[in-house]
Amino acid sequence: METNSGMHIFLIGMPGSGKSTIGKKLADKLGYPFLDLDEVIVEREGQTIAAVFERHGQEYFRAAEAAALRSLESIATGLVVATGGGTPCFLDNMVYMQKQGLTVYLQVSVNKLLERFTEEELSIRPLLQNKSDVELLTYLTETLAHREQFYKKAQEVIETGSIPLETTVAALEKRILPYLSQQKRRSVS
Repeated sequence: METNSGMHIFLIGMPGSGKSTIGKKLADKLGYPFLDLDEVIVEREGQTIAAVFERHGQEYFRAAEAAALRSLESIATGLVVATGGGTPCFLDNMVYMQKQGLTVYLQVSVNKLLERFTEEELSIRPLLQNKSDVELLTYLTETLAHREQFYKKAQEVIETGSIPLETTVAALEKRILPYLSQQKRRSVS
């Protein structure tokens, strides 16, 4: 287990790419606290993500998301952070995350995303609600095509679609450890 270097690890990718599931396992392996950015927004706003979207719209939500992200700067202990799918794509959040820590893109195909979504999951994701199968496929395909220009700026990219969870976490840990060691050496100097 790595000693906490104070560097945040930001997991980015499409909804359903495994940011929360992989993030919790990775945090356990590294001995880091895990934080879901959506949960920070819910706590700060006092309402669900769907309610924020419905009452205030996407522009307001993106501003609240950026504020929640920037609030992590005051936390000295490194975190594993599961971001929202759109987080890197708005308000210079990707640039911010790269200055604050390590960004990791959890890459997965649209077909794998569709396999992963249950009706319950779709009902809590505002941008995926009330879509037919064709509309959902079109939305995910177009959204991924737009977002990949941001996602691919991540320092690390790992494909998560067809690899077992434990294998993904182990591979991710192996790829992240050099960054954490380097950060630890910087903080000692």
